[in-house]
Amino acid sequence: MILLDNSNNKPHNTRKILDKNKESDPSIQGSSKEQKLKKEKRSDKIHKIEDDDLNVPEIPEPPKKKVKLTQNSPGLSAQILKEAKNLENEINKVVLVNCERCKEVIPVPIPREFIIASKIPVVPVSFVHKNPKGKDLHCITLFLDSDFDIRRQRISDVVISENI
Repeated sequence: MILLDNSNNKPHNTRKILDKNKESDPSIQGSSKEQKLKKEKRSDKIHKIEDDDLNVPEIPEPPKKKVKLTQNSPGLSAQILKEAKNLENEINKVVLVNCERCKEVIPVPIPREFIIASKIPVVPVSFVHKNPKGKDLHCITLFLDSDFDIRRQRISDVVISENI
């Protein structure tokens, strides 16, 4: 590439101009370690500015419930405990959930692989069930952490399409 000097229209070699600019640039002078540190500082400043400009707060994880239902919790019926023991095995971990719609404690089998293999810290898992009278089909979505503790739960209605 050839550049023309505006004052007298003589061609200049681009390489010479770039070399002169490097010599005069104080940020390039110094040892390679110093250069790396300066580059890192520059990149840190750039990233900090970009993150600060967004002003988007980090989403906190919901807190763990203080009162956790376990198989040792008082007031659980023998039928629920028996069902929970039947469902739990090497593949599934059973979590006891207090369903707000049914007003009952429900044993929910959770595949261990869902939680263990997840890349996110709180994993949503949905469980479709009916109330004890066999009516009112609904879904409970549990948000579980890596310890299979429930961080949050939501109830939703279920719509089944005949086209499936």
